[in-house]
Amino acid sequence: MVVSAVATTGIYCRPECAARPDPRNVSPYDAPIAAEAAGYRPCLRCRPDRHLRSVETSHAPQPVAAAIQMISDGFLDRFDEYALADRVGYSARQLRRLFEQHIGATPDFVARSRRAHFARRMLDETDLSMGVIAAASGFGSVRQMNRVVEQIFRFSPRDLRAKRGRRDCLPADGGLHLRLPFVEPLDLAAIRSHLGPRITAGVESLDHVEGATVYRRAMAICGHPGVIELDLTAPDDDQSDHLRLTAHLPTFESIVDEVARVRRFFGLDDDVKAANAHLAAGPMLAPLVAARPGLRVVGGWDRFETVVRVIVGQQVSVAGASTVTARLAQRYGTPFAAPALGLTHQFPDPLALVDLGDDPEAGMPRRRAATIAAVARAVVDGELDLHDPDPDRFRRDFLALPGIGPWTADVVAMRARRDPDAFPAGDLGIRQAVANLTGADELPSIPDLEARSQDWRPFRAHAAQHLWASLSTPAGDPS
Repeated sequence: MVVSAVATTGIYCRPECAARPDPRNVSPYDAPIAAEAAGYRPCLRCRPDRHLRSVETSHAPQPVAAAIQMISDGFLDRFDEYALADRVGYSARQLRRLFEQHIGATPDFVARSRRAHFARRMLDETDLSMGVIAAASGFGSVRQMNRVVEQIFRFSPRDLRAKRGRRDCLPADGGLHLRLPFVEPLDLAAIRSHLGPRITAGVESLDHVEGATVYRRAMAICGHPGVIELDLTAPDDDQSDHLRLTAHLPTFESIVDEVARVRRFFGLDDDVKAANAHLAAGPMLAPLVAARPGLRVVGGWDRFETVVRVIVGQQVSVAGASTVTARLAQRYGTPFAAPALGLTHQFPDPLALVDLGDDPEAGMPRRRAATIAAVARAVVDGELDLHDPDPDRFRRDFLALPGIGPWTADVVAMRARRDPDAFPAGDLGIRQAVANLTGADELPSIPDLEARSQDWRPFRAHAAQHLWASLSTPAGDPS
C-alpha cells in the first residue's frame, strides 16, 4: 500500500485521506513500514494502521521474502538478526542492506513495527491490561512495549487507548475478540466451500451459528489447549474489510503469532489484486478471474499437518481423505480433558507419527502410512526442515523421501509453505481444466502445461486455484 508522508507534520496517510497538505511537503513511500522507518507516524484521521500491514516482497530477492515470512512467524521474537541472516544464507550486514533496499527498513525494525501495530489493535479493540497486551504482542515487558509503541506512533499506549472511538472496542464476553483486516476482494463463499469437505472432525469444525458460518480450530498455546474461532460471514457493519476472530485461550501470551498463523492459513495477506491483474492479462484465465476476483489459495493451520493431509489425499477422494485424517487425529492426537466447543483433539505432532508405518490399524494403505512415518521421522531428526527458507533445497529433501513425488511436493509447496508460484502441473484436475478451456480433445502433457504456466509466474498457485474452481465438480481440487 503506497502512503504519502508529510514532512511538516511527520505523519503518513492513506491516499484517500481527507487531509490536503502542500504537495511540496509530501513524499510517497511504497509501504507504511518504509515511512515509519523514515520517522513518520500513522495519521490519526485516516488510520492507515487499521488496514493491511503487509510488507511488499514481490520484487525482493527470494531470501529476503523468506526472511519477511520468518519475521511474520515470530522468528525475531526468539532470535536475533544474526540468526535470521544465517538462516537465509546471508551475513547480517548484507541482509540489513537488502532489507533497506527492497523493504525500506531493517529486519529488526520490521519485527518491532509488527509488535507495535498488534499492540495498537489490542489497545483499540480490548480492555485488557497493559501487561497482558505487552505479553500478547510479543514484548518482553510493559516498559519495552511503551518504548517501541511511542517510537512508532509518537504516543504512549495509554494515550492511544484514550484516543480510541466508541465503536473500536469489541465486546469482551465469550473470549478475546479481534478484527483481522484483509486485502479486498475476499471470496468467503469459496473459502467455506473449500473448507467444508476438508474438515478434520474433532480437530476443527465449520459450524452454522445464528446465521453465521464459524470456523473453529483446536490448538495449544504455552502447552495449554484452547480454541480459535473465525467468523467467515461478511461483516454487517460499515467495516467490510475485516473478519472477526475470537480466541478462547488460557493465556494470550504471544497470541500475535497465532493471529499471524490464521492470516497465513486463509491468505489474508495475499496480494490478490496483483495476482488478478497478472493472470487476467492472458485470454485463458481472464474469464475465470473476472468470475471469481476474490478467490485465493487456502493453506493449512500447521505445515506438518498439511503435509500429512496431502499425503493421505494421494489418489483418494476429498471425503475419504478427511475421514482418514480424522481417524488419525483421534488415534494419535492429544485429547482434550473435556470437549471444547465440540472439539476433542489436537492434531498429532511428528513424534507421535514416527511409527505409523508399523501400525496395522493406521486406517490407510501400508505404503502411505510408511510415507507419513518417514516424513515424521525426517522432521524429528532434522533431516527435513518444513520451514527451510530455500524452496529448492526443501523440494530436493522432500522428494528424496519414500512415497513423495512431484505432485505431492507441488501441493505441499502451495498449501503448507504457501509458495505463490507453486504449480502442480501433474494434477489431473488442472490438466482437465486446461483441456476444457482450450477445447482440446486430450489432456495436455505435463511438459506442455509447465511451459504454458510460465506466463502465469509469479502467481501460478493462484492460477491453479482458478483452474480447479473452473471444474464443474467441487471435488476438482484434491488437496
